[in-house]
Amino acid sequence: MRLALECPTRMLEQIQPFADFDWVLADRMLKEPEYAKYYAETGKVKFLDNSVNELGEPLDLEQMAKAREMLGPSTCYIVSPDWLGDSRKTLEAYASALKLFPPQFVVPVLQGASFEEVLDCLGAYMSVVAQGARIILSIPYDIASSRQDPPELMSLRRALVVSQLPKEVSVHLLGFTSLNEFIWYKDRHNVLSIDTGLPILLGLQGKGIEEPILDKSIPTLNQMDSLELNAKGWTSVCRNIALFRTFIN
Repeated sequence: MRLALECPTRMLEQIQPFADFDWVLADRMLKEPEYAKYYAETGKVKFLDNSVNELGEPLDLEQMAKAREMLGPSTCYIVSPDWLGDSRKTLEAYASALKLFPPQFVVPVLQGASFEEVLDCLGAYMSVVAQGARIILSIPYDIASSRQDPPELMSLRRALVVSQLPKEVSVHLLGFTSLNEFIWYKDRHNVLSIDTGLPILLGLQGKGIEEPILDKSIPTLNQMDSLELNAKGWTSVCRNIALFRTFIN
């Protein structure tokens, strides 16, 4: 499984060399020149995220297009705007994104307030696949959950959703809440990648990646913004990234 890492702008030079590809937040591209400059120059494959996890609402497609233009000619996938628990708005945004960006670079997000709605949303995406399109389906860590739910429960729900996906559909995991989740993907070779800032956040807090995550109500990157990187924290961050790779691989 390939790994992308999220971190504040001031840590990009230290953290991003550990990442396999770039996970770029569109809102930070638009408001932080140093962040935008860094990602425009990396030369890696990029996924431009709609920032819903950090902001609570996704950036609209016009803002996404502006951020994409700032990234230059590099290969860039667009994570279509999505709303937690709202498959209807998410599907409508995906249809609009297909008209604005090259369809092969638009990444749909699976959403729904219940398993029934999630499966209906999946059916809509599979109809696109049936027409010959190839998609990378992204699945949030809080699929069919509330962010106040226990992290372990969130991970089990997402693993259950992934178990219902056809194995020919490529999957990207949007964050995670429990290392135990990855046990369920041992034979799921279509689960190709993940983006997360949790190994960094826990390291900055002096914690190991194996320690239980108790709360996901505040987005990981938002918590990192107020933390400084010191020598002890750097040791923990490096250890966490290395250990996390053993779990996802």
